[in-house]
Amino acid sequence: MSEPIVVPLLRLRNVAKSFGDKVALSHVDLDVEAGEVHVICGENGAGKSTLMNILAGILQPDAGEMLLDGKSVRFSDPIEAGRVGIGMVHQHFKLVSSMSVAENLFLNRQPLRFGFISDRRVMRERAQTLIARYRFDLDPDASIAQLSVGQRQRVEILKALAFDARILILDEPTAVLTPPEVSELLGVIADLKARGRTILFITHKLKEVKAASDRVTVLRHGASVSTRPTAGLSESDIAHDMVGRDLATPRRRAGGIGSGAPKLSLSGLTMTNASGRRLLDEINLDIRAGEIVGVAGVDGNGQTELSEAVAGLQNARAGAVAIDGKDATNVSPHERRARGLGFIPEDRLDRGLCAGMTIAENVSTDNYAARKLTSCGLIRMAARDAFASEKIRQFDIRGARPGLPVGQLSGGNMQKVVIAREMEKAPNVLVVAQPTRGLDVGAAEFVHGQILAAADRGCAVLLISSELSEIFALSDRIAVMYRGAVLRVLDRTDATEHLVGLLMNGVDEAA
Repeated sequence: MSEPIVVPLLRLRNVAKSFGDKVALSHVDLDVEAGEVHVICGENGAGKSTLMNILAGILQPDAGEMLLDGKSVRFSDPIEAGRVGIGMVHQHFKLVSSMSVAENLFLNRQPLRFGFISDRRVMRERAQTLIARYRFDLDPDASIAQLSVGQRQRVEILKALAFDARILILDEPTAVLTPPEVSELLGVIADLKARGRTILFITHKLKEVKAASDRVTVLRHGASVSTRPTAGLSESDIAHDMVGRDLATPRRRAGGIGSGAPKLSLSGLTMTNASGRRLLDEINLDIRAGEIVGVAGVDGNGQTELSEAVAGLQNARAGAVAIDGKDATNVSPHERRARGLGFIPEDRLDRGLCAGMTIAENVSTDNYAARKLTSCGLIRMAARDAFASEKIRQFDIRGARPGLPVGQLSGGNMQKVVIAREMEKAPNVLVVAQPTRGLDVGAAEFVHGQILAAADRGCAVLLISSELSEIFALSDRIAVMYRGAVLRVLDRTDATEHLVGLLMNGVDEAA
């Protein structure tokens, strides 16, 4: 007797989507089984979010077929997709910060009295039932503005589950989470799977692919190139499918660390907030030519304040910053950059770029004089665009042209614009904060290569990252921060992930 044919819960065949002359998806096939966690991964711009937006009814495909329970479907909007049980949690949350958890859960779909008056009591009771059912640590009456990023994400997940989503799409759900919040989210995903939900999970992070998924589908240049069970796959196997080649391991520099005076020196650097709480607590740190000092710590322990204090974007209450042996404590960010400081901020859109300006305008900032892009006080447009085209080629900024607004690029390509601008000045000191957050493995490899090349040229690098693998791969010394203080500075050869992990949580066994 032949076995019955099992029909996938969701099947896509030859799905394609273009935006003008830009092909986002050219040929995507995908089978998703009921009750599985299926990861979709690929490089920035591979088409992952476009594909998920089609599934969620936000976009419509130009070609191809979608089958749900064996029946052909096409959704004109997210409400129609929601009716058949498809819900999506976006990377950038769609919550109203001034409203409560309960109000956000039932926004535009709130229970009514007399057919037109919101029934707040019923809405709160339903919210409390949902929170209890999924064991989320949420207060239905709390405003969204009061919640952490991880809690806000749980509200987004509950919004989909409130209306019986059986297929839950998570778009880069860990991009803005701290390591403890990532662990909690992976636990939530495992619990949802146990309850019979099907999870489609977009991520760049290969450890999460291994930890969370049953199967993984890789997209490359808008096409599906592989679908394989996660068990037995290595991270390097997945990375190879994503970029079409083997990735290089970050190389240790052969030249060694300079023995001269520090290029960057921090002495007793202290910063407080408006209520007097110390954000930086007497930071002492020297970095010499050719040295990379990595700063490890759970997000929120002073790393952002440290990077911006060095760059001059925040003022220290006490202590000193010296660049090349000269005091820079009270000089402007512009003057610090003139003295050879480069800065790659953790928030590339808010701090690193002007999204509404073109790639040419962004990459040329600070480089007009050095590259002779002006004449008699006027910008030489052709020369500026030629310079931008040179940087686009050199840094492999994909889908780019000089006149394109930089905000239309993918996250990884935006980061390359920032790096192209900062590296053009050949800085003596480089502050790099969260350089690969949200980037795919190919873009991360490129960024790592640029950081190492800067150190090879004799630049002193202050590297701040929440990714321990990145810290260990690139650093010569590791400074561990906890509650605004540097607990210890370790030589890379003496550091272990266990020791650094303890220090990140405030445990210093040598103290």
